[in-house]
Amino acid sequence: MGKKKCWRLSMGEYGCRVVLFERTAGGPLYREVYQGGKRVANKRSLGHSDRKKAKAQAYELLAALKSEQPLSEPNRLTLTTLFDNYTKSPAFQDKAQRTQREDKRKLDRVIAFLGRNREARSLCESDVTEYVQRRKREVRDRAVEADLVALRTALNWATRQRTGHGEPLLAFNPLRGVKLPFERNPRRPVETFERYLQLIEVAADVDWRLPAALTLAESTGQRISAILGLRRDDVKLSRKPYGWLRFRAEHQKNGREHEVPITRECKSVLQKHLKRCSREWLFASEQTPSRPVDVFRISRLLRDVYAKAGLETFDGGLWHPWRRKWATERKGMSLRDVAEAGGWRDPQTLLKCYMQPDEATMMRVFLEAEKL
Repeated sequence: MGKKKCWRLSMGEYGCRVVLFERTAGGPLYREVYQGGKRVANKRSLGHSDRKKAKAQAYELLAALKSEQPLSEPNRLTLTTLFDNYTKSPAFQDKAQRTQREDKRKLDRVIAFLGRNREARSLCESDVTEYVQRRKREVRDRAVEADLVALRTALNWATRQRTGHGEPLLAFNPLRGVKLPFERNPRRPVETFERYLQLIEVAADVDWRLPAALTLAESTGQRISAILGLRRDDVKLSRKPYGWLRFRAEHQKNGREHEVPITRECKSVLQKHLKRCSREWLFASEQTPSRPVDVFRISRLLRDVYAKAGLETFDGGLWHPWRRKWATERKGMSLRDVAEAGGWRDPQTLLKCYMQPDEATMMRVFLEAEKL
């Protein structure tokens, strides 16, 4: 069976022609404009594959060219319009507040580079390449990838969103199939229990809240934002065996509330902490006691603890190395249960980014495997 030919149609007359064509048989339609025997408008996508509609648009364009009237652009979606519609959509508003702020910063950065009045469907691989080259002068590949993933997510959303006429806001994602940069050797340091013991000895000398915050990070593996969002009624020390903690949905990246048990050592630290804590929040701010302490403030204090203990902080994270430690210690356990307990939305993220290889486990792989 022979290869199907691509459709092509030239409309108008010499000196004023519009050429409609397909790049792939049955795929999206494109157009080019010729005046005086020269191409005056390069190849551009019409955003659909309806030949009848394309012909009607071509007739409109020809009439505008002959009368020298400005061309009306049907279905023109600029990046600014896309940004505004996407950030107001229920899909975007359903994200956690912190994620919304981060995504808005990423999108604003990319759109400012590409051009706020740039038509969304005109994006191409060279735009991605230019952005990567420019941005890599400032940050690592992982940050560049995150910016472009935010843009690609917005473009995918536009292909699913319908206008009042039932047509998609964007006929197709122009960046579909374009490879994004990725970090070949990502920095994912893992903390150790030995360093925890050194830090916990001097933590109270820096700030009374740090022993509890550090202990919770080490023993529960939760994000620091979830830990700082704990309130007094989230602590249930009477529940067996040693107590439970409730992490509320508004402080969770996956947007789900869940409860986790604590260890005997963690219970002892929390009991001392609660005696000194007279506020609703377990980690109340000094300036505004009605709110929890800021992540940046508690992080600066933790850096002081590292310095006082004579330890270096890791290049690639301050609180997250404790989360990776917690996940790595639980290799071999049920992936589904570890993800649920640690607050991961997807077990694959836990497996790919948090459970890290370690020497003891690799020794068992080589020395303790049974022979078939």
